[in-house]
Amino acid sequence: MDNNLKNLKQTIESHIKKNNIDIAYALAEDYVKLSPTDPDGYYLYGYLLMLKDQDQNATLIFNNGLAIDEKNGLLNFSLGNLLNKQHKSAEALKYFCKSKLFNPSIDFKISVKNDFSTLNIVLGSMEIANQMHTSVKGLRKLGHNAKSINYYPSYLGYTNDYTLDLSLIEDFDIADLKTKRIASELISENNVFHLFFGTSLTLDHSDLPLLKELGKKVVMQYWGSDVRMYSRAVKLNKYVKVKNMDEEQIKRHLEFISYYVSDCLVDYELAEYVKDFHTNIHYIRPAIDLSEYNLVEQTKNDKPLIVHAPTSPEFKGTPYILSAVEELKQYYDFDFKLVHGVSHEQAIKIYAKADLIIDQILTGSYGLFCIEAMAMGKPVICYISDFMKEKYPKDLPIISANPDNIKETIRNFLTNKDIAKDLRLKGRSYVEKYHDMNLICSDLYNIYNKL
Repeated sequence: MDNNLKNLKQTIESHIKKNNIDIAYALAEDYVKLSPTDPDGYYLYGYLLMLKDQDQNATLIFNNGLAIDEKNGLLNFSLGNLLNKQHKSAEALKYFCKSKLFNPSIDFKISVKNDFSTLNIVLGSMEIANQMHTSVKGLRKLGHNAKSINYYPSYLGYTNDYTLDLSLIEDFDIADLKTKRIASELISENNVFHLFFGTSLTLDHSDLPLLKELGKKVVMQYWGSDVRMYSRAVKLNKYVKVKNMDEEQIKRHLEFISYYVSDCLVDYELAEYVKDFHTNIHYIRPAIDLSEYNLVEQTKNDKPLIVHAPTSPEFKGTPYILSAVEELKQYYDFDFKLVHGVSHEQAIKIYAKADLIIDQILTGSYGLFCIEAMAMGKPVICYISDFMKEKYPKDLPIISANPDNIKETIRNFLTNKDIAKDLRLKGRSYVEKYHDMNLICSDLYNIYNKL
């Protein structure tokens, strides 16, 4: 800004303080003409139009300013005030949110009356094992308003209501702008926010203090490597591997999130890592839409087909499994298929042909892969730690194996055909009893109501 414009701006502000509105208005009009790309001019001009009760013109001026600088806190706040004045509270809140998200230190409070008689639910912003999509489907089936947004789509091809692939945006400022636009819309239109994997609606988590200030219902669901700390995990399970060895970084992230989000959703293992941070811990199981998984009739393979589908081979124990398979192939006639890098839809077709599914043999708990396999009536090998064995239902029909006994476990399956017959119906029954989407989503809704 050159000195002439700077002096003009100071003169306008001086006249406003002295209540010389007409003089300030004329000078502000000149300011905008002299510097049409300066958002400060549009703010001053719009503000003076408001003082002269020309709200329609002020709205136009504020919008013109935001076309130049969408992140401008004063312009967003002022437009929000105008819309609020016109009783357009939802639209006004969108601009109030923008002003706060783009300028977290801006000094004003937003007062909102929340009506929780109807819950409008957003799940985001990372899809984990198809759980956002399944939860939204289940909630809608129960008659509730729900939607999901995913910023991190993967090769698995899960579907969500809104998708923004951040991996395709190299410029952080552009990604920041796009996510805050989305966050402003979603926060203004919804009252329940179910967040996944330590993520939120903005890259810098500026939405978390805003959601707290607005009194929205918020819950964070953790899934594993986002909170798993090796020093604690190894006490529960000596075979475990963790993706993040920087425990201080994990703790800092948990401290930050839990400061703004009191409630979290976890399983019993993950509760061990978050219990010192979150005030309220809720337990929930993964959900599956059973209508999408038919109980497969006995396979007609010429020889047994064993399938292993690791998303993270190192952390699933894949090297141990491959080694065991290679040794056993010297003595037994069977096929083995490693499934990796294909869509979820394609993978399901492969699982349907399997005689035995092998999941992970290190983590100590089961996830959606096991649930899908059991729903199709497939015998499953997956390591269940002693700690988790005590937490799971007693009728869990999974064959537990670890690196020390995986070869013998597979051998036992190959030599004992009765194992498959026994587990086929038990697996399906277990999933119907504990992982049915309708049951889990009913539990979810009850948790939302209690937040």
